[in-house]
Amino acid sequence: MTRSVFVSTAVIFAALSSELLLAEPAKKEVSSSPLTFEQHVRPIFKAACFHCHGEDGETKGKLDLRLVRLMTKGGRSGASITNGDAEASVLWKRIASDEMPKGKKKLSSEEKAIVRRWIEEGAKTARPEPENVEDARFTLEELSHWSFQPVPDSIAVPHPHGFELSTPVDGFIAARLAETGLSFSREAERRTLIRRLSFDLLGVPPTPAEIEQFLSDDSTDAYARLVDRLLASPQFGVRWGRHWLDVAGFAETDGGTSSDTKRPHAWRYRDYVIDSFNGGKPLDEFYLEQLAGDELARERTIADKSRALSPSLPVEDDRDLELLTATGFLRMAPDATQTNNTLAERNSAAAAAVQVISSSLIGLTVGCAQCHDHKYDPIGIDDYYRFRAIFDPVFPLQKWKTPGSRLVDATPPDVVAERNRIETEAKRLESEWHARRLEVGKRIQKLKLKDVPAELREAVLTAAETPAQKRSAEQKELAEDYPMVKSAQFIAGFLVEYDGAEFRRFEKEKQTYQSLRAKKPPLRLVMATTEDPGVVPKSTIFFRGNPESPHGEVSPGELMALTQSGRDVTLAAKRSPRETTGRRLAYARYLTDGEHPLAARVFVNRAWHHLFGRGIVATPGDFGISGARPSHPELLDWLARDFVRNGWDAKRLVRTIVLSTTYRQASERRAGHDAIDPDNALLARVNLRRLEAEAIRDAILSVTGTLTPSLGGPSASVSENNDGKAVLAGGPGRSRRSIFVEVQRRLPLDMLQTFDQPAMVPNCDLRKHSTVATQALWFLNDQEIVAHADTLARRVRAKSKDADEQLIALFELLFTGRPSDSELRDAREFLARQSEALRSEKDPALSAMSSLCQVLLASNRFLYLD
Repeated sequence: MTRSVFVSTAVIFAALSSELLLAEPAKKEVSSSPLTFEQHVRPIFKAACFHCHGEDGETKGKLDLRLVRLMTKGGRSGASITNGDAEASVLWKRIASDEMPKGKKKLSSEEKAIVRRWIEEGAKTARPEPENVEDARFTLEELSHWSFQPVPDSIAVPHPHGFELSTPVDGFIAARLAETGLSFSREAERRTLIRRLSFDLLGVPPTPAEIEQFLSDDSTDAYARLVDRLLASPQFGVRWGRHWLDVAGFAETDGGTSSDTKRPHAWRYRDYVIDSFNGGKPLDEFYLEQLAGDELARERTIADKSRALSPSLPVEDDRDLELLTATGFLRMAPDATQTNNTLAERNSAAAAAVQVISSSLIGLTVGCAQCHDHKYDPIGIDDYYRFRAIFDPVFPLQKWKTPGSRLVDATPPDVVAERNRIETEAKRLESEWHARRLEVGKRIQKLKLKDVPAELREAVLTAAETPAQKRSAEQKELAEDYPMVKSAQFIAGFLVEYDGAEFRRFEKEKQTYQSLRAKKPPLRLVMATTEDPGVVPKSTIFFRGNPESPHGEVSPGELMALTQSGRDVTLAAKRSPRETTGRRLAYARYLTDGEHPLAARVFVNRAWHHLFGRGIVATPGDFGISGARPSHPELLDWLARDFVRNGWDAKRLVRTIVLSTTYRQASERRAGHDAIDPDNALLARVNLRRLEAEAIRDAILSVTGTLTPSLGGPSASVSENNDGKAVLAGGPGRSRRSIFVEVQRRLPLDMLQTFDQPAMVPNCDLRKHSTVATQALWFLNDQEIVAHADTLARRVRAKSKDADEQLIALFELLFTGRPSDSELRDAREFLARQSEALRSEKDPALSAMSSLCQVLLASNRFLYLD
C-alpha cells in the first residue's frame, strides 16, 4: 500500500485560520523569536536526514527524525535530544562533528546554529504532534506556502504620495520604495529607451531610420506609439518565441549518451510558437493546444458530422495541422529511444517530459519527487506519479513508440497527388536508364565471351548469369576458370571498371530522373503527440524511481498542494467517441480556467524577468519552498489577476509593463540607493543587462546590414568543420536570425555556445550569463567576427566620404547614439595609428576602420543593455 498524500481540505483550512497563512521555512537568517521544529528545523532534517531517518520507513539505528517525540524517545543509542541541553544531546554531537548526515554534503554553519539553538530553547513544536507519524508527512507550514494559495480576487493598487505613476505597476513599486525612503530614478533618454525597447521586444537594435522617427516625434504619446509599432512587428514573435522555446526545451536532436539523432521536423513547433506570439494567441489557448491539441482536433471531428472519426486522426485543414504541431511541446525533452529503446531510456524520456511540463507551466520542481518525497515542497512520490499519470497515455512505457514512429503525415491531398505524379514519371525514366545500362552490360559481356572457347561459351554464360549460391559444382568451376565473364547486371553495376566513357555518360543521364525527384514537394510531417486508441497504461509508483519496480497503482490527478481551495479536478479516463483518455485536455482546461494558483503567476513573472533581468520571483522555474520569495508579492498577484481578466493577452501584459515609469527609468547607480538596496531588488533604477547569445549574433548581423529577416521554415544546418568547430553551412540561411539556427544538443553553434546559449537538458528556466576569456578571444581572433567587422567597415564608408560622418554613422548603428567630442577625437586618433600600422595593406584606411569596428563590437556598450 502506498502512503496517502492527501490531507483533509477542511482540516487544512481550519488550521490555517489560526496559523500564519504565508509562513515560510527557515532561511539563512532566523528571527530572535523562539524556534519551532515544524518551521525551522524540520525543513533542514527533511532535506538532509529523512532519507536515512524517516523516508519510506527507513530508520537507521531505529532513529526517526520526523517527530520530536520520536527523537526524544530515540533509537538504539537512546534519546537523541535532551531538551534545553544541546551538548548533552547525541543528535547534536553527531551533527556538530559532521558524523551526520552521512555523505559529502553536511549541514551548513547556519543550519547547525538553528538546530543547536532549537534544542537549547527546549525543542519546541508549533502544535501538538499527531499520534500517527504518517499524518506528519507534510506540515501546515509547507502547505501554506504562498505560491500554493489562490490568487486574490481583488488587489488594491497603492498610490503613494510624491511618485509619478504611469501604470498600476508603478504603484506597487513606489509603495516599497517609499517604505525605505527611495524614489524612482530619472527617465532614461530617448535613444536609450528605443534601444532598450527594440531589444526587449524584438531582440535586435533599432535602425537609424527608426531612431530618427522616434526622436522627431514630439507628440505626448510618442513612446506609447513606439511600443505599439514594436508589438505589431513580426520580429516580436521571434524574440518572445525564443523565451518560450527555452522553457519548452526546444531542440532539433533527440539527445542521449550514445547518439544525438536529428529531429528534422521539430522546426514546425518552433514556427508554431513564433506565430502564436505574433498572432496574439491568448496564453490559455496556447497552453491548451500544446498540452492537448490532438484531443482538441478530435473534438472538432466529433462536432463536425461531415468529418470521419478514425484512429489515425486525419489532418483535414490548417487548424488540424496547427493543433497537432502544438503538441510537439510534449516531445521536446531528450528522448534517446530511437537508438536505445530500453525501459530505462523510455522512463528517462517520460520523466524529462514531465519535468519540462511542470517547470514551464507551473514553476515547480516536481521531478525531484520521482524517487522519493520532495526534499522541500509538499510533493510526495505518489503525488508525482499521479501528476505523471495525466501524461502516461502518450508515454506508455510498455507500448512505447520511438520518435521516428510518432511522426504524423499531414501532407495535403493535392501535394500527395503531385508527388505521386512526379514519382511515377521518375520511375519510368529510371527504368529506361537501367534498361539501357543493362544493354551496355550485355554488349560488354558478349565481348568478354569471345575469350572463351566456342564450345564452352553457352555454359559459361549460363554460369555467369546464375546467382553464386545456386550454381552447380560444374558452374562454379567454369566461373573460376573464366572470371572475366560476369553477369550483364554485374557489369552494368560496375560499369566504371569496364568502360569509363559509358559510365560518365550514364552518370550524366541519371541526373534526369534524380533532378525530377528533387522537384517533388516535401511531405508535411509533423512531430506530434497523440494517444493510441485502446492504450490506457496502468499508472503506478516506481519504487525509488525504478520502472522495473512498480509499487502501487495511482489515478491521474493534480498535485495535492495545489488543490487546497477545494476545486474539483476530474481526470478520470474517458472512452468512445473520443477514443482517447481525455486526461490532458481535462487538465489543460483546469490549468487555464483562471483559478489555478500558479499558471498565471508563473507566466507574468517570466515576462517581468525578460524585461528587467530578474523576475519578481528570482527563480522563475521554482515557485516552491526552496525558491526565492517574491520581491513584490502584491504586484505579482495583481499582474496575474489582471492578465487573466484581460484574456491572457501576452502583448497587453508586455505593454502594461513597458509603459510604466519603473521600466523607463535610467540605469545609473546612486550612492544612497546602493547603500539601502545594493541588489536593486526594489527597482529604484533599471538593471544593466548583457544581451543573450542570440541577441548578440542577431545584433551583429543587423548592424552589418546582412541580417535576413525572413521567418519560418527549416533551420540553417550546423555542422563540424575540419577544426572540429560547429559552424553554419553556406547559403542564405547563414544570415537568418539565431532562432532559425539548428539547435543540436551535442553540437551547438560555436558562437552561440560561447555566449551562454543554454543546453537543453531537458530545458532552461533561467539563463546564466558568464564573463569568460573565450568570449573576448572570439571577438579578438574568430574569423567570423573579422568578416563581420570588414562588412561593417564597408557599410559605414559607403555612407559618406567624410571620416567624421562615417564615425557618427558607426556609433549610431552600434550604440543608437552619436559619439561625444572626446569619443570622436579618440576614434580619429585610433584610425590614424591603425592606418599607419597597416600601411602595407591594399586599403589601409579600410583595414583601420575594420579594426575599429571589431573593437567597438566587442565593447560592453554594444553587448549590454541599459
